[in-house]
Amino acid sequence: MSGGGDDRWSARRILYQLPVTVLAIAGIGWLLVSNGIDFTDVFHVGGAGTLFNPFVYTVNVLFHDDWAHYAGNMRLWLPFGILLTLMTSNRHVLGLVVVTNFLTILVAITIEGPGVGISHVVLGVAAATLVRSAGYAFQNASTALLQYVIAGLLIPTAGGLLLVMILAGPRWIGDFHHFLGFLFGGAIESIYVFGDRETEQESERAIPRNLGR
Repeated sequence: MSGGGDDRWSARRILYQLPVTVLAIAGIGWLLVSNGIDFTDVFHVGGAGTLFNPFVYTVNVLFHDDWAHYAGNMRLWLPFGILLTLMTSNRHVLGLVVVTNFLTILVAITIEGPGVGISHVVLGVAAATLVRSAGYAFQNASTALLQYVIAGLLIPTAGGLLLVMILAGPRWIGDFHHFLGFLFGGAIESIYVFGDRETEQESERAIPRNLGR
């Protein structure tokens, strides 16, 4: 009977870790770009209404300017997205994508416009993958050490993206979106990693020391 339960748990875990979100976004994006459908062909962008357009904060990640734009994003989206899904779950990646995209556009919309494409989310997922990998690699280390490691991974890269934005100046590439996406993705994943760590530590402290004596 226990073997059957283990099998059901394993099957459920496999379903959770199937990269449905990653493949769905890649597939829908491919359909749109292959048919030459731009965001503005479907949704109106312009004027004060853009700020309150819900599609600007959600489905914008599915659209790309051209094949080069799409292909460039997919080269990073697929490996990082699939890897993070394997380390967490499909639902976790979906939540990260939605929140990272929303926060990035919310902050950047008045400076660089709403933004189209998934590059800022790709960088957010890449940052989250770094944080989650560090969490696994240093799971037996102190919380302070893990904080230093994560800061050492995120701060130089975020600083580099910020430097690129400053040196490049205004251009068609959303450098500010990229910086914010990386920042939000890493920050959100850090909350999960340290939250899980605190929960595990509390569970260990809840076990009586004299148990089994």
